[in-house]
Amino acid sequence: METEKKLVAKAAKKKLIPVFDLFENSWKMYWSNFKNLVTISLYGLLAILAIFAGVALIAGLATLFLMKGQDSMVLSVVIKVLIVIIALATLALAIWYSTRAKAATYLLIKNGFSSVKSSWEESKGLFTPFFLLSLLVLVLVLLWSILLIIPGIIFAVFYSFAVIIFIFEGKKGMSAIKASKELVKGYWWATFGRLVFLGFALYLFSLIVGLPGAAFQGNSVFVTSWNIIDSIIMFIVSPFLYVFTVLLYKNLKEVKK
Repeated sequence: METEKKLVAKAAKKKLIPVFDLFENSWKMYWSNFKNLVTISLYGLLAILAIFAGVALIAGLATLFLMKGQDSMVLSVVIKVLIVIIALATLALAIWYSTRAKAATYLLIKNGFSSVKSSWEESKGLFTPFFLLSLLVLVLVLLWSILLIIPGIIFAVFYSFAVIIFIFEGKKGMSAIKASKELVKGYWWATFGRLVFLGFALYLFSLIVGLPGAAFQGNSVFVTSWNIIDSIIMFIVSPFLYVFTVLLYKNLKEVKK
C-alpha cells in the first residue's frame, strides 16, 4: 500500500517545462524587451568606470610617491593614506553600482519591463538587503564547498533563487534562502539540468564569438579590437541569464502549487 502511494504521488508530480521550451520563451521575452534590458545593464558599467577611475588615481599617487614621497615622511604617509581611502572608495562604488544593476534588472522583469528609470530608483532602497543576501548565499555555498565540492554544488542549486525570491516575494536573509531550498526541493535534478544547460549554452556562444580573435592571434590590433567587440556582445547577451532564471523560478512556483 505504501509503495502504491509513492508511485501514485510520483506519477502525479508535475513536470517543469522542457528545457528547450524554457530557453525559447526566455529568448522571446529577452528579445521583445531588448532595449530596456540592455539599458538597465548599462548602469552596471558605472562600477567598471569607478574601478578604472580608482586605478588611475592610485597609479598617479604611486608615481608621485616614487618621485617625491620618499624624500618626505609626511608626504609619504599622506600618499599611502590616500591610496587606501581611494581603494576602499573604489571597492564600495563598484559594489554599489554592480549590486544595484543586478537588483534593478530583476525589478525590471518583475515590473513587466515598464520603466528602466523607476526600476533603477527602486533598487536604491533594496541595496542593503539584496547585497547582504547575496553575500550570505556566497558564504554558505563556500562553507559547503569546503567540506566537499559535491555539497557545494547541491546547495548552490538549492539557494540559486534566494535573491529572486527576495525581489518577487520580499523575503529576506535566511527566510529567502529557506524558501529557495523549499522551492527546489523535489525538483533538484530538473533545476540543476536547466542551469547546466544555460551555462553550457553561454559557454558555447562565447566560444563561437571568440573564434575570430583566436584565428588571428598574430594580429595584435585585430585581436585587441575583437576582444572589445567580444566583451560588448557578451554584455548585451548577459540580461538573458536573468530572464531565464526568473522564468525557471516562475515555472517552479507553478508546479509547486
